[in-house]
Amino acid sequence: MLVATVLCSIFAFAAPSSPAGEAAAVGPPPPVGLEVFNRQEDLGLRVTLSWSHRPECMGYRVYRAGAVDGPYVCVGGISGETMADFPFFLDDTARGGNAYYYGVSALDASGVEGPQTVPVRAAPPVYYRTSAVGKSIVCSLTNQRVYFYENGVVVNILRCSTGASGTPTGNYHIMDHRGTVSSCNYWMDWRPNYGMHAWPSYLGAFEENLGVHPCSHGCIRLHPLEAYWPYSWAPDGTPLTVTYDSLLGGLPLQGLSCSSGATRPYGTWYFAEGFTGGTFLEYLVMFNPGAAPVVAKTTYYPEGAAPVTENYAIAAGSRYTVCVNNVGGLPRSGHATRVESEGGGIVAQQAEYFDYGGRRGGSATAGATRPSRGWYFAEAYTGPGFDTYLLLFNPDNRSALTTVTFCPEGAAPVTMQYDLPPLYRGTVLVNAVPGLAGKQLSFKVEAERAIVAERSEYFAIGMMPNGINGGDCTVGSPKPSTAWYLAEGSTAGFFDEYVLVSNTGNETANVDAVFYPPTGPYGYRFQVAPNSRGTVSVDSIPGLGSTDTGAVITSDRPIVVERALYCSRDSRRGGDTSPGVSSLSKDWYFAEGYTGGTFDEYILLLNPGDLPTTANMVFHTEGAGDVGYACGLPPRTRIAVHADDIPGVEWVGSAVEIHCDQPIAAEQSETFCIPR
Repeated sequence: MLVATVLCSIFAFAAPSSPAGEAAAVGPPPPVGLEVFNRQEDLGLRVTLSWSHRPECMGYRVYRAGAVDGPYVCVGGISGETMADFPFFLDDTARGGNAYYYGVSALDASGVEGPQTVPVRAAPPVYYRTSAVGKSIVCSLTNQRVYFYENGVVVNILRCSTGASGTPTGNYHIMDHRGTVSSCNYWMDWRPNYGMHAWPSYLGAFEENLGVHPCSHGCIRLHPLEAYWPYSWAPDGTPLTVTYDSLLGGLPLQGLSCSSGATRPYGTWYFAEGFTGGTFLEYLVMFNPGAAPVVAKTTYYPEGAAPVTENYAIAAGSRYTVCVNNVGGLPRSGHATRVESEGGGIVAQQAEYFDYGGRRGGSATAGATRPSRGWYFAEAYTGPGFDTYLLLFNPDNRSALTTVTFCPEGAAPVTMQYDLPPLYRGTVLVNAVPGLAGKQLSFKVEAERAIVAERSEYFAIGMMPNGINGGDCTVGSPKPSTAWYLAEGSTAGFFDEYVLVSNTGNETANVDAVFYPPTGPYGYRFQVAPNSRGTVSVDSIPGLGSTDTGAVITSDRPIVVERALYCSRDSRRGGDTSPGVSSLSKDWYFAEGYTGGTFDEYILLLNPGDLPTTANMVFHTEGAGDVGYACGLPPRTRIAVHADDIPGVEWVGSAVEIHCDQPIAAEQSETFCIPR
């Protein structure tokens, strides 16, 4: 009975039939990028789909069949505004052990439906949960959003409209399901005379303020394409909290982040960047691959305040995670960090998640293992939507006069000097440096004493909902090199890749790039002028327009190489800029790694040599033991290992070490869409 009601309501948006002699209205083309999205929280409960939203589409309908040739039956819908917020469609009627085929159609502003996509196949496995799923609902009056939780994890976010004159706050529960009440479908009482339901049908098909301004009489109104889902998802008794608190949830943090690893454990690690103010959430992740426990003496150096030190005991062969926001006495501001390991070497990475002026994303980066008098960055941009910061940390007890030379493309270098006091972290907004507004540039840092330098870049490319926004942070390269290796790279699907090359010398650099797509090595040559930055759009190179690839970049002059990767995928919308590595190694270590929720972890391996090798990996999970995995790596090949698919590494934080009998390059990549 409920399913019949659902389908009737969903099809209520069908366009009216055309009068005789008139052509039928043609709806919008189907959405692109339809895929089955394997979120860990959905196992045994549902099939989740994602695709990329187009702003001209009012909504979408989802169809399902048991065979590729149909028949297809509508199983739900979702509005375009919700897809722009939280790009997932949940089919809770799918059952493990069955195969399904899904197609999606789009609706225009008048409700006219277009054709379906080419179907995608989903085969959810049979999954047995050891305990019941605890469901709860939070409605934020400030955000005008409803958040649906399973065992404390947000699984769905819907836009809503609450009372124009107020909706009572407090803790309630779903009292009963009453179907249609006062022209409102899917009515669930949560307090006498108050319900959660689809907006009243007498108001017409649209309510422009849904998710923007309160305008109900006090109830929680939902979109008519979406109200069926909580009606069938939430049984009577489901807890409901109505609150003004906007911190309980917000738009997802989404994007991707890439990080190089360490070739061995080190006793000291440095991070010039660190921020815990505003909406920033910072983690310090440390991995002890040794056979004996260590103590990580960690000192935070906040701007304008005294240092704060904490000691962390890390067991042998384990990983330890610190939420830096919770460090006692540390101001909610910018800071640098020094980690000194007592008892053996460790590997340290830093992760930041943020909403920086609507630029929502995250970044993970390996620290520096020693200060240096020189630091080099191939990427920086100060154009519209971009904010670039240079973070400088002087760990010495003496001041350090520091010279920064900025090299814009097509313009003369700009030089600035900064006097860094002892044990000091300073911040430079590159956009504000005279002569650098609206520039693509590289830069080098030269100090009279050894310091640490990082770059943070926050970006918004194009207008939302289909623009790309996010940010990234990375430690600089301590010196130029004639050889660079990039294990990560993609121009496939929704990815755009750029290779950034900085030539800080006084002679033209002749550069040879060899890319490693699945079809085999592919060569490309270019030049970079003296004291300048060159940009290569990998997507525009013939033969590399839609592929995954690593790269080896060599030059007859010392250069610095970084890779920028941007993704326009709704569920992964973001970007990353990371330096290459200047030498290969038989051993690689990564402290960070996570496969839970909407996180996908990839280990990228590049073997540019003439001999095959085997990559032997050990994942050291938090609380679940060690998991081994091995894969062959043929010569002149790049492969990607999806850690989420390795038994024992699902839904867990882990560090990983990699050992080969031939030198390779390795990187770690995380993609994510984190509900808040």
